[in-house]
Amino acid sequence: MLEPMMKSLYFWLKGWHYDAGEAICTPLQAVLPASIGPHCPRLFDGFFTTFELVILALILAFVLARTLAQMLAVGPSWTHRLIQAYVYVFQGTPILIQLWLMYYGLAQFEWIRESIAWTLLGSGWWVGLIVLTLNSAAYQTNILIGGIQNLPSGQLEGAQSLGLSQRQTYRQILFPQALRASWPALANEGILLLKASALVSTVTVLDLMGHARTVFSRSYDLWVYGGAAFLYIALTAVMTFIAFLIRRYWFQALPADPWFQGISR
Repeated sequence: MLEPMMKSLYFWLKGWHYDAGEAICTPLQAVLPASIGPHCPRLFDGFFTTFELVILALILAFVLARTLAQMLAVGPSWTHRLIQAYVYVFQGTPILIQLWLMYYGLAQFEWIRESIAWTLLGSGWWVGLIVLTLNSAAYQTNILIGGIQNLPSGQLEGAQSLGLSQRQTYRQILFPQALRASWPALANEGILLLKASALVSTVTVLDLMGHARTVFSRSYDLWVYGGAAFLYIALTAVMTFIAFLIRRYWFQALPADPWFQGISR
């Protein structure tokens, strides 16, 4: 039941990607290089696939990192070693190895191929999403806990004087302030994840890099990678703008904050 639904969603998204790509590429055919023109919709399919994959991974990673940071800040001490080990492993190994171990490594075990987990682990897209999420969550956890540790000690003392529980202290006082202070670093992590996402093409995902490699193999024209680079720059600009809007409208402006210089409410 789950697999047919996933396939239907996949083909619907692919159809939408190509329709949008056709609409964008048709007026540009006259100015596009000959090696790119016929394949322009494919590159835009990769553009949208990369954007969806990275945005979804960042959202899931943020939810996970928020929970892990809470456990490090106010959770039981026995969980600290486990979380620190997880963060150390995912920060200390290349994301390419993480992708290959999960996609090619787990496929060697028959009991995994016969389990329900194979519905996800047998798909390069889902493996890419899982690895990008776990990798980014490790970095985001460190960013958030660093923001919490840099808060004045009076914040915690004030919460204790009000009789707030540890969970209330984290959710109402520590986390909101740490999030605001850490947002530029979190936004930068999103850009780094976008660039790292090109590696999911090595596990059969037809993202932007995956399509670029396929198109290049037919023409051997470096204009293809030039076009892919331009689309990655566009993706970076879109994600930077989204991060700016979140900071601009969800967080109160701080004095001398470079995100708000020259902007009046």
